[in-house]
Amino acid sequence: MTVVPRPVTEEDWPGIVALEAETYAESGLSEKPEVLASRLGRSTSFVLADGADVAGYVLALPYPRFRFPDLNRADPTSFVSTNLHLHDLVIAPGYRRLGLGRRLLGHLMTEARRQAYEVVSLVAVGDGAGFWVAHGFLRHPETRLPAAYGPGATYMSRLL
Repeated sequence: MTVVPRPVTEEDWPGIVALEAETYAESGLSEKPEVLASRLGRSTSFVLADGADVAGYVLALPYPRFRFPDLNRADPTSFVSTNLHLHDLVIAPGYRRLGLGRRLLGHLMTEARRQAYEVVSLVAVGDGAGFWVAHGFLRHPETRLPAAYGPGATYMSRLL
C-alpha cells in the first residue's frame, strides 16, 4: 500500500465529508459540509491518497491563537496569522494503526514551517489529547471551549 500526502482537490471532497461524518456523527461533533469546507486552508490542508480513495485528511487554516472555529457555523473570515489552526485530522478506519496519523501530522508541520507559521494550535476532542501530547502539543486549560466541542475537549498548541 502506497499512501501519499498531497493537497486536497475537489475530487477528494466527497471522501473527506463521508469520513468526517463517519468519525464524528455518533459523538455529535460532525459538521455540515459547507461548514467543514470553511476550514479548508488551500495551502495547508492535505489528504492521504491511496489511489482514488481518501485514506485520511488534515484540514488546517490560519486562525488567531487561542481562538477556534464555531462548529455550527461556516467561517467566511480569512485570517492572517502566524498561528496555523489544525481543525481536523482523521485517518480512515481501514488505515489506522499504521503510523499514518503521525505521517500526515509530520507533513503538515513541515509545510507550516516552510510557510513561516510560528505556532500550530488545535482542539483535542474526546480522548484525543494523548496523541497530541505525544507529538509535542501542550494543553491550555485556561482556554474555555464551547460545549459544542464535547466533554473533555482541550485547546492545545505547539511552537514550531
